[in-house]
Amino acid sequence: MNETNLKNEAIESKDGTTFVDVDKLPISLVNHRFNFKQINWRELLMLVDVYDRSKRYATMVIENGFNFYLLKSSTTALINKKLQMECMLHKHFNRSICEELHIKNKFPILTTEASLIPLPSNHRTRSYSWFNANLLSYCIPYSTDKFSYLYMHGKETHLKVNASGYYLQNKFKDLMMLHNFIIYYTQKSINCINFVKQSRFNNPNLSCANSILFDDQIYHDIYLKTAKYMYEDYLANKKE
Repeated sequence: MNETNLKNEAIESKDGTTFVDVDKLPISLVNHRFNFKQINWRELLMLVDVYDRSKRYATMVIENGFNFYLLKSSTTALINKKLQMECMLHKHFNRSICEELHIKNKFPILTTEASLIPLPSNHRTRSYSWFNANLLSYCIPYSTDKFSYLYMHGKETHLKVNASGYYLQNKFKDLMMLHNFIIYYTQKSINCINFVKQSRFNNPNLSCANSILFDDQIYHDIYLKTAKYMYEDYLANKKE
């Protein structure tokens, strides 16, 4: 069995499958709790909404290696904070892509460190539970029941979630569309970069000695301003 910082009674077994039921796991079995902790997004397995299970903590974080801990912030707040740090894959860009690709309902979110898929909400809340598809080997729906097991490569213990195979299949299709668009979009950017590089190579006045360094904040601000100007042009054309 894999090492985990959960108490032993959190690990269940059924039909030869060892798992943790993330939707029914009592938070009393989670030993580590923080007001704030930096999430290792590359190692993130799940963000579990536990708002209905705790008055003090809103999210249970599961990281690779089955490291479980509780945070006060909601899953929505944690994801939004992560997206604010993104230069290109920020909240508005994710939303715009999904709207143009006609991805409806709660759509996946792509960041530079995780591909997040939402799970169905079991109670009235604006927050959802999410899992990182990047670290998932495969998922298996159990019989005709509306739950599935999430399998991670090399792990003996798995995660049980309340989501049918049909639901997960559709969400993976949505995520694939998002991935494919980013690849397409990036290729277009690479073509532009290659053109600029060739221009610099052809002109001795644009040598490396004249290069200027910029930080990510400038890139982010320019990107947002560009989006703003494009939207203003759209509104102006719409009136005409």
